Amino acid sequence: MDSILFMILQVVSIVLIAPLFDGMARKLRAKLQSREGAPDVFQTYRDIKKLLKRSRTAPSCAHWVFKVGPFALFAAGAALLATIPVTYSTNSFAGAYSDILVFIYLGALLRFAFGATSIDSGNPFAGVGGGREQILGIFVEPVMMISLLVVILLAGTTNLVEIQHLVRSGEVGYHTPAFAIASISFLWVVYVETGRKPYDVAEAEQELQEGVLGEYSGSDFSIAHAALILKQVAIIGLFLSIFEPWNFENPFLALIVFILKVGIFYVAAVFIDNFGPRFKVLTSLKNSAIPPLVISIVALILYVVGV
Repeated sequence: MDSILFMILQVVSIVLIAPLFDGMARKLRAKLQSREGAPDVFQTYRDIKKLLKRSRTAPSCAHWVFKVGPFALFAAGAALLATIPVTYSTNSFAGAYSDILVFIYLGALLRFAFGATSIDSGNPFAGVGGGREQILGIFVEPVMMISLLVVILLAGTTNLVEIQHLVRSGEVGYHTPAFAIASISFLWVVYVETGRKPYDVAEAEQELQEGVLGEYSGSDFSIAHAALILKQVAIIGLFLSIFEPWNFENPFLALIVFILKVGIFYVAAVFIDNFGPRFKVLTSLKNSAIPPLVISIVALILYVVGV
């Protein structure tokens, strides 16, 4: 199958299935908290469908930044999914763009668009929520960058397809202490970026924590919310593509297994999330972000000393 068409199939498949993961997580979270919750795991689909039918609204003080914000967020989320290699062919069209640096820049673009649209909304609560997202990035991104730097140095390339090949062949892997420790720190990044407690509280999303969602409504709200789900799926996919790239050679089987692995990670995090405490965002970040940062630095030091 043509690599471009398969890349499109990959993105479309994940976009269509991602709301199911969110619905499963919501249902499981409700059960663990002894609540009734949504009637089934398809509630997120119904929410998105209902909101898409509603008209767009915007504050009178908003500019074009606010109006194009949902589409920019969704496009960045979909582009993140496109950079993650599911097949292992280094000659594919996607292989040329499946690059760690491309993923990082797209993630930064999504975070920037999130903050810009929050401020442009004119809603002070949305602005605070958008600022909170930027603060979160200040703590998370150094850990992510150092962890990925270790992987890049070990592999000698930033191309994700080539990194997968090296891990699968055993040239790079958990037998190297630096790689194993970098995976631990990056796993913390995945947990934070998927919006788990104490870094996110679902009940406060529209009021404060999800920033721009506090002012969006109707179809804009559904698109922006879907974009955030795609970002969460993409960061899990990046972890799996680097640290757990084991899959089938057949592209269709590989896509199915990849989606299953992402879904398991997405839903399983609810067990940690449900029993986690709630703290003030700055307090929790200062207390919990230092250990992962230290771990990532240790991984870098181990690489430098050749361990």
